[in-house]
Amino acid sequence: MGVIERVVEPGFCSGCGLCAGLCPSEALEMGLNSSKDVVPILKGECSECGLCLDVCPFSGEDPGIDDTAEGLFGDVPGISQNPVSGFYLSLWEGHVCRKDFRKRGASGGMASWFLTRILEQGLVDAVLSAGPDESRPGFWTFIKAKTPEDVISQAGSVYHPVPIDAVIREILLENSHDRYAVVALPCLAYGLRKAMKRIPRLKEKVAMLVSLTCGLMPNRRYSEYISLESGILPEDMSYINFRYPPGEPDSSNYRHVAFSRKGEQGRPVPVKGLPDLLWRHEVFLQSGCLICDDVFGETADAVFMDAWLPEYERDTRGNSLVICRTPLAEKMIRDGMEDGECEVREIVYERLMQSQKETLLVKRHLLAGRLARLEGMGVSFPERRVAADRKVFQDNGKYFRFCEKLKAAAQQVELETFEDLEAFNRLIGSFLEEENRMLVEGESPFESTE
Repeated sequence: MGVIERVVEPGFCSGCGLCAGLCPSEALEMGLNSSKDVVPILKGECSECGLCLDVCPFSGEDPGIDDTAEGLFGDVPGISQNPVSGFYLSLWEGHVCRKDFRKRGASGGMASWFLTRILEQGLVDAVLSAGPDESRPGFWTFIKAKTPEDVISQAGSVYHPVPIDAVIREILLENSHDRYAVVALPCLAYGLRKAMKRIPRLKEKVAMLVSLTCGLMPNRRYSEYISLESGILPEDMSYINFRYPPGEPDSSNYRHVAFSRKGEQGRPVPVKGLPDLLWRHEVFLQSGCLICDDVFGETADAVFMDAWLPEYERDTRGNSLVICRTPLAEKMIRDGMEDGECEVREIVYERLMQSQKETLLVKRHLLAGRLARLEGMGVSFPERRVAADRKVFQDNGKYFRFCEKLKAAAQQVELETFEDLEAFNRLIGSFLEEENRMLVEGESPFESTE
């Protein structure tokens, strides 16, 4: 039994693309399923070697995240550990002062600056990060950035699955001795660590893993919806700027803006409203993300995230939090502070938790309820570090029932034309009103922003 039967068909795939990129038989390719999740599709004959399951972050195959992280960071002098965040050598908060990193980045510019710094110092030869796929407009892929300018051009978050299959095949076959820093979401970082244990050549090529926190990844349907809301047909969409600056002093109400293949910019779409409604209630999400328990990229050397903190609510320039797990990552941050390239300060663990409060609610607390729901349906799932909890499911019964109703309604309408969008908004608009009522009456696990 391979990754298709064990992971994809039950609905546990995150679309990372490792299985397709590393399959020795080249039997897998990444595509879209009926829900428009990005998943591997069987295109050739499987040799049943088992490599796809060994590297898959959702197969349940050992080593697990905790054991993997222990082997990487457990012996680092002075390191701390927490069951929720994993290991951390130091925690930082701030933003970049150098050039226009802060303006171009999604959250203070720290990730792009850090990647540029290690590239300039020759610690890596290139950075692998997500960017628009020029060979397939409207999709995203991993792109090699060999200069600081290349890194800056790829700044910004991508809320669409980005499989790594093509670039993994490329770097394993190349004759050069180039070494890479890979910017990965938590699932991909963990899968890469497992793959690096199995494939010595990959371990030689990947010098550093940099992760971004993840609060569940939207699937292809979400991008089609945003493209239509932005005034561009999905078939004409080239890419989406998912972190367009907000038009008012509210850092969490950033915009999504689609661009056509002719370079035309669409209308900015505020995330507060229907986009947030969909995300909060499991709609148009990559299915495997719904069983993910890794918020903080626990197997990565350094992790970057938005500083979702009260004092920054009106600061739309962006601010970052950083987890350093290695002395090298910590040195980069300290040197940047001393050189005046960054304005950062070391913070306590509680501040890290406060900044990701809503993501932790979704990927930890509510995950226990989602797993209990799967158990009740008789669905087997890979072992998670969060235990299924029937009480969490029952205590949030109205929320979970609302999720199921909303998902069923959202699937009734295709999102290919502007007429489809009108029908979708008419259908989903009533759910927005119901969610507002649930928030006011305390029937939602989320907090009202009113």
